[in-house]
Amino acid sequence: MHRRSFLAMAVLLTATPAFARVDDQVATVQAEVEDIVRRFMIEAGPLVKDFPTPKVVLSFTPALSWIKEDGSEVHTVAWTQCPPDFQGFIASLLGQPPVADPAWFFTEVFNAFLVPHEMSHFVDAKSGRLENGGRLYDGEVHANRVAVAFWLTQPGGEARLSKLMDVVRVVQGNLPNPVPAGEDRVAFFQQNYTALGSNPAAYGWYQFQMFLDAWALKDQKDFRTLLAEGA
Repeated sequence: MHRRSFLAMAVLLTATPAFARVDDQVATVQAEVEDIVRRFMIEAGPLVKDFPTPKVVLSFTPALSWIKEDGSEVHTVAWTQCPPDFQGFIASLLGQPPVADPAWFFTEVFNAFLVPHEMSHFVDAKSGRLENGGRLYDGEVHANRVAVAFWLTQPGGEARLSKLMDVVRVVQGNLPNPVPAGEDRVAFFQQNYTALGSNPAAYGWYQFQMFLDAWALKDQKDFRTLLAEGA
């Protein structure tokens, strides 16, 4: 399984990857994601001066949000490209009554927050440190910290993230905690990654916990410091 996949097993269990749709919303999302990538490169400044800006590709794939190993492409997907059964899965995470609109939640996660997350992996790929010694949990939290720090540089970014994290906290609370009592959650994730990846609820709980971990550290280091440190 790709180590940066987000709810990938949920996609495999609920939808057919070949689903695709092109419409005005896809074009809008394409432009918005490209703008985030552009702003990321500007904020990163000298840290990316020798790196070509990656191409943005929108399509429905099992990993949903990812980069090519060589850093040449950032992949994401628009809400309207997702098949109905997967849209239903996302809606189910939001509870009943839903704490947020599913399309809004999906867009804020995949087309906003996870774009600078993947761009953090892009910088690591170009710097030869993408695999970060196999520290899967730490690598994902680091990319999330870069994403948080990036949005804190953007007008209205902190309020936008605060709203998203409030919803993430509720969604994660709706999922069962897969960590056995008395176990360290990071060590448990490292030791049971494959098994967790086959359980969408457990893997989703961890992914949202990684969001919250990064948000809790938002005041510790700025964007360029985190990006320079790498995973």
